[in-house]
Amino acid sequence: MPGEKYVLFTLGDGGNWDDAQIVVHSLATGENKVLIQGGRDAHYVPTGHLAYLLDGTLLAVPFDVDKLQVTGAPIPMAEGVMVAGSNVSGAAQFSISDSGSLVYVAGNNQETERTLVWVDRDGNEEVLAAEPGPYSHPRISPDGGRLAVSMNRDIWIWDFGRETLTRFTFYPGTDTAPVWSADGQQLLFESHREGQGNIFTKPVRGTGAVERLIDSPRHQRPMSTSPDGASVLFENITKTLDLSLLPLLPEGEPRPLLHSEFEETNGEISPDGNWLAYQSDESGQNEVYVRSFPNIDEVYKKVSRDGGASPLWARNGRELFYVNPGSQLMAVPVQSGDDIALGKPEVAVALPY
Repeated sequence: MPGEKYVLFTLGDGGNWDDAQIVVHSLATGENKVLIQGGRDAHYVPTGHLAYLLDGTLLAVPFDVDKLQVTGAPIPMAEGVMVAGSNVSGAAQFSISDSGSLVYVAGNNQETERTLVWVDRDGNEEVLAAEPGPYSHPRISPDGGRLAVSMNRDIWIWDFGRETLTRFTFYPGTDTAPVWSADGQQLLFESHREGQGNIFTKPVRGTGAVERLIDSPRHQRPMSTSPDGASVLFENITKTLDLSLLPLLPEGEPRPLLHSEFEETNGEISPDGNWLAYQSDESGQNEVYVRSFPNIDEVYKKVSRDGGASPLWARNGRELFYVNPGSQLMAVPVQSGDDIALGKPEVAVALPY
Protein backbone atom coordinates (compact mmCIF):
# COMPACT_ATOMS: atom_id res chain seq x y z
CA MET A 1 0.00 0.00 0.00
CA PRO A 2 1.13 3.64 -0.45
CA GLY A 3 3.40 4.75 2.38
CA GLU A 4 4.76 1.23 2.92
CA LYS A 5 2.96 0.86 6.27
CA TYR A 6 0.31 -1.65 5.21
CA VAL A 7 0.08 -4.78 3.09
CA LEU A 8 -3.05 -5.77 1.16
CA PHE A 9 -3.65 -9.51 0.76
CA THR A 10 -6.23 -12.27 0.30
CA LEU A 11 -7.03 -14.54 3.25
CA GLY A 12 -8.48 -17.95 2.38
CA ASP A 13 -7.99 -21.69 2.77
CA GLY A 14 -7.20 -22.52 -0.87
CA GLY A 15 -10.72 -23.86 -1.42
CA ASN A 16 -13.31 -21.47 -2.89
CA TRP A 17 -11.44 -18.18 -3.27
CA ASP A 18 -14.69 -16.33 -3.91
CA ASP A 19 -15.43 -16.94 -0.20
CA ALA A 20 -12.09 -15.43 0.84
CA GLN A 21 -11.51 -12.14 2.65
CA ILE A 22 -9.57 -9.12 1.40
CA VAL A 23 -7.50 -7.92 4.33
CA VAL A 24 -5.14 -5.04 5.13
CA HIS A 25 -2.25 -5.78 7.50
CA SER A 26 -0.37 -3.23 9.61
CA LEU A 27 3.40 -3.70 9.48
CA ALA A 28 3.73 -1.66 12.67
CA THR A 29 1.21 -3.46 14.90
CA GLY A 30 0.70 -6.79 13.11
CA GLU A 31 -3.07 -6.27 13.20
CA ASN A 32 -5.38 -7.33 10.37
CA LYS A 33 -8.51 -5.53 9.22
CA VAL A 34 -11.04 -7.18 6.91
CA LEU A 35 -12.01 -4.79 4.11
CA ILE A 36 -14.12 -7.01 1.84
CA GLN A 37 -15.88 -10.29 2.54
CA GLY A 38 -15.89 -12.35 -0.65
CA GLY A 39 -13.24 -11.78 -3.31
CA ARG A 40 -9.60 -12.30 -4.22
CA ASP A 41 -6.37 -10.64 -5.31
CA ALA A 42 -7.13 -6.98 -4.56
CA HIS A 43 -4.95 -4.22 -6.05
CA TYR A 44 -4.88 -0.65 -4.79
CA VAL A 45 -5.39 1.81 -7.64
CA PRO A 46 -4.13 5.44 -7.36
CA THR A 47 -7.60 6.69 -8.36
CA GLY A 48 -8.68 5.76 -4.81
CA HIS A 49 -10.15 2.32 -5.52
CA LEU A 50 -9.56 -1.31 -4.75
CA ALA A 51 -9.80 -3.59 -7.77
CA TYR A 52 -10.52 -7.25 -7.03
CA LEU A 53 -12.02 -10.36 -8.60
CA LEU A 54 -15.26 -12.08 -7.60
CA ASP A 55 -16.74 -14.96 -9.60
CA GLY A 56 -14.77 -14.04 -12.71
CA THR A 57 -15.81 -10.37 -12.64
CA LEU A 58 -13.30 -7.62 -11.94
CA LEU A 59 -14.80 -5.09 -9.53
CA ALA A 60 -13.70 -1.63 -8.38
CA VAL A 61 -14.80 -0.21 -5.04
CA PRO A 62 -14.06 3.31 -3.67
CA PHE A 63 -11.45 3.16 -0.91
CA ASP A 64 -10.14 5.72 1.58
CA VAL A 65 -6.43 4.96 1.84
CA ASP A 66 -5.99 7.15 4.95
CA LYS A 67 -8.87 5.66 6.95
CA LEU A 68 -8.36 2.19 5.44
CA GLN A 69 -12.02 1.66 4.70
CA VAL A 70 -14.31 1.01 1.75
CA THR A 71 -16.48 4.05 1.07
CA GLY A 72 -18.94 2.89 -1.60
CA ALA A 73 -20.44 0.03 -3.57
CA PRO A 74 -18.44 -2.09 -6.03
CA ILE A 75 -18.78 -1.42 -9.76
CA PRO A 76 -17.96 -4.06 -12.43
CA MET A 77 -15.04 -3.20 -14.73
CA ALA A 78 -14.60 -6.41 -16.76
CA GLU A 79 -16.19 -9.85 -16.94
CA GLY A 80 -14.57 -13.16 -17.77
CA VAL A 81 -11.19 -12.50 -16.14
CA MET A 82 -9.01 -15.60 -15.91
CA VAL A 83 -7.52 -16.89 -12.67
CA ALA A 84 -4.27 -18.80 -12.19
CA GLY A 85 -4.23 -22.41 -13.33
CA SER A 86 -3.34 -23.56 -9.80
CA ASN A 87 -6.14 -23.27 -7.26
CA VAL A 88 -3.54 -22.98 -4.51
CA SER A 89 -2.69 -19.34 -5.27
CA GLY A 90 -6.10 -17.99 -6.28
CA ALA A 91 -4.34 -15.26 -8.27
CA ALA A 92 -6.36 -13.22 -10.77
CA GLN A 93 -4.81 -12.50 -14.17
CA PHE A 94 -4.96 -8.69 -14.30
CA SER A 95 -2.87 -5.62 -13.58
CA ILE A 96 -3.51 -1.88 -13.52
CA SER A 97 -0.96 0.81 -14.35
CA ASP A 98 -0.41 3.97 -12.31
CA SER A 99 -2.16 5.92 -15.08
CA GLY A 100 -5.26 3.76 -14.76
CA SER A 101 -4.92 1.43 -17.75
CA LEU A 102 -6.19 -2.11 -17.20
CA VAL A 103 -4.71 -5.25 -18.76
CA TYR A 104 -6.16 -8.71 -18.14
CA VAL A 105 -6.39 -12.21 -19.57
CA ALA A 106 -9.90 -12.92 -20.82
CA GLY A 107 -11.39 -16.40 -20.81
CA ASN A 108 -13.62 -19.00 -19.22
CA ASN A 109 -12.61 -20.05 -15.71
CA GLN A 110 -14.34 -23.41 -15.94
CA GLU A 111 -11.89 -26.25 -15.37
CA THR A 112 -10.56 -27.93 -18.49
CA GLU A 113 -12.35 -31.13 -19.45
CA ARG A 114 -10.03 -34.05 -20.02
CA THR A 115 -10.39 -37.64 -21.21
CA LEU A 116 -8.91 -40.61 -19.35
CA VAL A 117 -6.97 -42.93 -21.67
CA TRP A 118 -4.66 -45.91 -21.60
CA VAL A 119 -1.70 -45.46 -23.95
CA ASP A 120 0.88 -48.02 -25.08
CA ARG A 121 4.54 -47.54 -26.08
CA ASP A 122 3.53 -46.95 -29.70
CA GLY A 123 1.22 -44.10 -28.71
CA ASN A 124 -2.00 -46.05 -29.32
CA GLU A 125 -4.81 -44.82 -27.09
CA GLU A 126 -7.70 -46.70 -25.52
CA VAL A 127 -10.28 -44.28 -24.16
CA LEU A 128 -11.94 -45.17 -20.86
CA ALA A 129 -15.72 -45.23 -20.77
CA ALA A 130 -15.72 -42.44 -18.16
CA GLU A 131 -17.30 -39.22 -19.41
CA PRO A 132 -14.86 -36.35 -20.05
CA GLY A 133 -14.36 -34.15 -17.01
CA PRO A 134 -11.91 -31.82 -15.23
CA TYR A 135 -9.78 -34.76 -14.05
CA SER A 136 -6.42 -34.36 -12.33
CA HIS A 137 -4.06 -36.41 -10.11
CA PRO A 138 -5.02 -39.88 -11.43
CA ARG A 139 -3.67 -42.74 -9.28
CA ILE A 140 -4.14 -46.47 -9.99
CA SER A 141 -4.80 -48.72 -6.98
CA PRO A 142 -2.18 -51.31 -5.90
CA ASP A 143 -4.32 -54.15 -7.34
CA GLY A 144 -4.79 -52.26 -10.63
CA GLY A 145 -8.58 -52.44 -10.44
CA ARG A 146 -9.47 -48.85 -9.58
CA LEU A 147 -8.44 -45.31 -10.31
CA ALA A 148 -8.61 -42.47 -7.77
CA VAL A 149 -8.84 -39.05 -9.39
CA SER A 150 -9.52 -35.44 -8.39
CA MET A 151 -12.48 -33.71 -10.01
CA ASN A 152 -14.57 -30.67 -9.09
CA ARG A 153 -12.82 -30.22 -5.73
CA ASP A 154 -13.64 -33.79 -4.66
CA ILE A 155 -12.08 -37.22 -5.09
CA TRP A 156 -13.75 -39.86 -7.24
CA ILE A 157 -13.01 -43.55 -7.85
CA TRP A 158 -13.30 -45.22 -11.26
CA ASP A 159 -13.78 -48.99 -11.25
CA PHE A 160 -12.15 -50.45 -14.37
CA GLY A 161 -14.15 -53.70 -14.28
CA ARG A 162 -17.60 -52.24 -13.58
CA GLU A 163 -16.92 -49.02 -15.51
CA THR A 164 -18.47 -46.87 -12.80
CA LEU A 165 -17.36 -43.51 -11.39
CA THR A 166 -18.22 -43.05 -7.70
CA ARG A 167 -17.80 -39.94 -5.62
CA PHE A 168 -15.51 -40.59 -2.65
CA THR A 169 -15.40 -37.28 -0.72
CA PHE A 170 -18.24 -34.84 -0.08
CA TYR A 171 -16.61 -31.82 1.54
CA PRO A 172 -17.90 -28.41 0.28
CA GLY A 173 -14.29 -27.16 0.02
CA THR A 174 -11.35 -28.78 -1.74
CA ASP A 175 -10.25 -32.42 -1.47
CA THR A 176 -7.51 -33.30 -3.94
CA ALA A 177 -4.30 -35.24 -4.73
CA PRO A 178 -5.32 -38.79 -3.70
CA VAL A 179 -2.66 -41.40 -2.83
CA TRP A 180 -3.44 -45.07 -2.17
CA SER A 181 -2.26 -46.79 0.99
CA ALA A 182 0.07 -49.75 0.39
CA ASP A 183 -2.73 -52.26 0.98
CA GLY A 184 -5.26 -50.35 -1.13
CA GLN A 185 -7.70 -50.04 1.77
CA GLN A 186 -7.32 -46.30 2.36
CA LEU A 187 -6.95 -43.12 0.33
CA LEU A 188 -4.79 -40.32 1.69
CA PHE A 189 -5.45 -36.86 0.28
CA GLU A 190 -5.00 -33.15 0.75
CA SER A 191 -8.04 -31.42 2.21
CA HIS A 192 -8.81 -27.82 3.09
CA ARG A 193 -11.37 -28.71 5.75
CA GLU A 194 -10.65 -27.25 9.19
CA GLY A 195 -8.21 -24.62 7.93
CA GLN A 196 -5.03 -24.93 5.88
CA GLY A 197 -4.54 -27.82 3.47
CA ASN A 198 -3.47 -30.83 5.55
CA ILE A 199 -3.39 -34.60 4.98
CA PHE A 200 -6.48 -36.68 5.71
CA THR A 201 -7.39 -40.33 5.12
CA LYS A 202 -10.58 -42.30 4.56
CA PRO A 203 -11.32 -46.04 4.09
CA VAL A 204 -12.10 -46.96 0.48
CA ARG A 205 -14.76 -49.52 1.39
CA GLY A 206 -17.79 -48.83 3.56
CA THR A 207 -18.71 -45.54 5.15
CA GLY A 208 -15.73 -44.89 7.40
CA ALA A 209 -15.09 -41.39 8.67
CA VAL A 210 -12.48 -38.99 7.35
CA GLU A 211 -9.49 -38.83 9.71
CA ARG A 212 -6.90 -36.07 9.95
CA LEU A 213 -3.32 -37.36 9.86
CA ILE A 214 -1.50 -34.04 10.28
CA ASP A 215 -2.64 -30.87 12.04
CA SER A 216 -0.36 -28.05 10.93
CA PRO A 217 -0.63 -24.40 9.86
CA ARG A 218 1.54 -25.34 6.86
CA HIS A 219 0.15 -26.61 3.59
CA GLN A 220 0.87 -30.29 2.85
CA ARG A 221 0.12 -32.75 0.05
CA PRO A 222 0.65 -36.54 0.14
CA MET A 223 3.10 -37.87 -2.44
CA SER A 224 3.68 -41.59 -1.89
CA THR A 225 3.30 -44.36 0.69
CA SER A 226 6.09 -46.80 1.49
CA PRO A 227 5.44 -50.37 0.20
CA ASP A 228 5.32 -51.73 3.77
CA GLY A 229 2.65 -49.17 4.71
CA ALA A 230 4.82 -47.85 7.52
CA SER A 231 5.08 -44.23 6.37
CA VAL A 232 3.78 -41.63 3.95
CA LEU A 233 5.94 -39.18 2.05
CA PHE A 234 4.45 -35.72 1.73
CA GLU A 235 5.17 -32.28 0.33
CA ASN A 236 5.48 -29.60 2.98
CA ILE A 237 5.52 -25.86 2.35
CA THR A 238 8.06 -24.11 4.59
CA LYS A 239 10.12 -21.34 2.99
CA THR A 240 10.25 -23.62 -0.05
CA LEU A 241 8.64 -26.89 -1.12
CA ASP A 242 10.23 -29.71 0.88
CA LEU A 243 9.69 -33.42 1.41
CA SER A 244 8.82 -34.85 4.83
CA LEU A 245 7.91 -38.27 6.22
CA LEU A 246 5.02 -39.24 8.49
CA PRO A 247 5.32 -42.59 10.36
CA LEU A 248 2.06 -44.58 10.27
CA LEU A 249 3.09 -47.97 11.75
CA PRO A 250 3.55 -47.15 14.56
CA GLU A 251 2.13 -43.64 14.48
CA GLY A 252 4.67 -40.89 15.01
CA GLU A 253 5.37 -37.23 14.49
CA PRO A 254 6.19 -35.87 11.00
CA ARG A 255 9.88 -35.35 10.37
CA PRO A 256 11.84 -33.50 7.68
CA LEU A 257 13.33 -35.75 5.02
CA LEU A 258 14.66 -33.49 2.26
CA HIS A 259 14.75 -29.82 3.23
CA SER A 260 16.97 -27.25 1.49
CA GLU A 261 16.88 -23.79 -0.04
CA PHE A 262 15.61 -25.39 -3.27
CA GLU A 263 12.17 -26.69 -4.28
CA GLU A 264 11.84 -30.47 -3.79
CA THR A 265 8.53 -32.06 -4.73
CA ASN A 266 6.78 -34.97 -6.49
CA GLY A 267 8.58 -37.54 -4.36
CA GLU A 268 7.98 -41.23 -5.15
CA ILE A 269 9.21 -44.21 -3.10
CA SER A 270 10.32 -47.20 -5.19
CA PRO A 271 8.35 -50.49 -5.11
CA ASP A 272 11.10 -52.17 -3.06
CA GLY A 273 11.17 -49.26 -0.60
CA ASN A 274 14.89 -48.59 -1.07
CA TRP A 275 14.88 -45.50 -3.31
CA LEU A 276 13.33 -42.06 -3.52
CA ALA A 277 12.76 -40.32 -6.86
CA TYR A 278 11.84 -36.65 -6.83
CA GLN A 279 12.17 -33.39 -8.73
CA SER A 280 14.27 -30.40 -7.67
CA ASP A 281 15.26 -27.04 -9.13
CA GLU A 282 18.72 -27.10 -7.52
CA SER A 283 20.40 -26.88 -10.95
CA GLY A 284 18.39 -23.80 -11.95
CA GLN A 285 15.64 -25.83 -13.67
CA ASN A 286 13.50 -28.79 -12.67
CA GLU A 287 15.35 -32.10 -12.94
CA VAL A 288 14.61 -35.59 -11.62
CA TYR A 289 16.94 -37.13 -9.02
CA VAL A 290 17.08 -40.38 -7.07
CA ARG A 291 18.36 -40.97 -3.55
CA SER A 292 18.63 -43.93 -1.22
CA PHE A 293 15.67 -44.27 1.15
CA PRO A 294 15.16 -43.72 4.02
CA ASN A 295 18.84 -42.78 4.48
CA ILE A 296 18.85 -40.19 1.70
CA ASP A 297 22.52 -39.21 1.98
CA GLU A 298 24.00 -42.62 1.12
CA VAL A 299 23.28 -42.50 -2.66
CA TYR A 300 22.38 -39.45 -4.74
CA LYS A 301 22.14 -39.41 -8.57
CA LYS A 302 20.63 -37.30 -11.32
CA VAL A 303 18.11 -39.12 -13.52
CA SER A 304 16.92 -36.67 -16.18
CA ARG A 305 18.81 -34.75 -18.84
CA ASP A 306 17.85 -31.25 -19.99
CA GLY A 307 14.96 -30.96 -17.57
CA GLY A 308 12.40 -33.28 -16.04
CA ALA A 309 9.50 -33.46 -13.59
CA SER A 310 6.88 -35.74 -12.03
CA PRO A 311 8.77 -39.04 -11.68
CA LEU A 312 6.92 -42.36 -11.32
CA TRP A 313 8.30 -45.88 -10.85
CA ALA A 314 7.23 -48.83 -12.97
CA ARG A 315 5.39 -51.40 -10.87
CA ASN A 316 8.32 -53.83 -11.17
CA GLY A 317 10.84 -51.13 -10.19
CA ARG A 318 12.93 -51.68 -13.32
CA GLU A 319 12.03 -48.37 -14.99
CA LEU A 320 11.64 -44.80 -13.86
CA PHE A 321 9.34 -42.51 -15.85
CA TYR A 322 9.25 -38.71 -15.91
CA VAL A 323 7.97 -35.88 -18.09
CA ASN A 324 10.45 -33.75 -20.03
CA PRO A 325 10.01 -30.01 -20.75
CA GLY A 326 8.32 -30.91 -24.05
CA SER A 327 5.63 -32.89 -22.17
CA GLN A 328 6.93 -36.20 -23.52
CA LEU A 329 6.93 -39.24 -21.25
CA MET A 330 10.51 -40.44 -20.72
CA ALA A 331 11.67 -43.86 -19.47
CA VAL A 332 14.95 -44.69 -17.74
CA PRO A 333 16.07 -48.34 -17.21
CA VAL A 334 16.89 -49.10 -13.56
CA GLN A 335 19.00 -51.83 -11.96
CA SER A 336 19.24 -51.70 -8.19
CA GLY A 337 20.79 -53.53 -5.28
CA ASP A 338 23.11 -51.90 -2.76
CA ASP A 339 23.57 -49.20 -5.41
CA ILE A 340 21.36 -48.07 -8.30
CA ALA A 341 22.37 -48.07 -11.99
CA LEU A 342 20.47 -45.76 -14.32
CA GLY A 343 20.28 -46.18 -18.09
CA LYS A 344 19.91 -43.54 -20.77
CA PRO A 345 16.59 -41.64 -20.82
CA GLU A 346 14.51 -42.54 -23.88
CA VAL A 347 11.14 -41.30 -25.10
CA ALA A 348 8.47 -43.80 -23.98
CA VAL A 349 5.47 -41.91 -25.40
CA ALA A 350 5.99 -38.91 -27.65
CA LEU A 351 2.47 -37.52 -27.33
CA PRO A 352 2.08 -34.58 -24.90
CA TYR A 353 0.17 -35.62 -21.77
